[in-house]
Amino acid sequence: MAVVLMGTLVSLISFFKGILMDRQVGVEYLSGGSLVAGEAVLQVFVDIEGAVINPGVYELTLGSRVKDVLVKAGGLSELADRDYTEKNINMAEEVKDGQKIYIPETLDTNAPLGYTEANKSSKKVSINNATVAELDTLWGIGVVRAESIVKNRPYQSIDELVTKKVLTKAIVDRNRELLSVY
Repeated sequence: MAVVLMGTLVSLISFFKGILMDRQVGVEYLSGGSLVAGEAVLQVFVDIEGAVINPGVYELTLGSRVKDVLVKAGGLSELADRDYTEKNINMAEEVKDGQKIYIPETLDTNAPLGYTEANKSSKKVSINNATVAELDTLWGIGVVRAESIVKNRPYQSIDELVTKKVLTKAIVDRNRELLSVY
């Protein structure tokens, strides 16, 4: 009973406090903003283009970040160069009115297409100098075999991988064009 009485008393005081206080409302005019319930809420317009799901101009509140614009645009498309975006676009940067954000596609940045493991271009992997991660990208060579290659260094020829019983002949033959001694 005491709790109900106390709650009623607090509610009545809060209700009449607003009526009895000074009824004058201060209005501050700000350029580029709109008033919402007596508070200034500034809006900014940001253009996001390129490899996003829904490119276009978006209206956000002042203080929004690049990540907020990206979320409004539906996120990165499958064509987006994620490595470039990760390294060069600051998602925590505060956006400015009229700002343009461009998310490049992989074709725009000369980035290799597909997974790193699938991009076995003419670059050879040195069995004497490559890291475990580089060796792990080769066919049939996992982390354990890559560590074994590193542990049994140095090699005078690629065939020493077989004679030292580090790899099987089939694995060496399959990767021969991608391997080098130095």
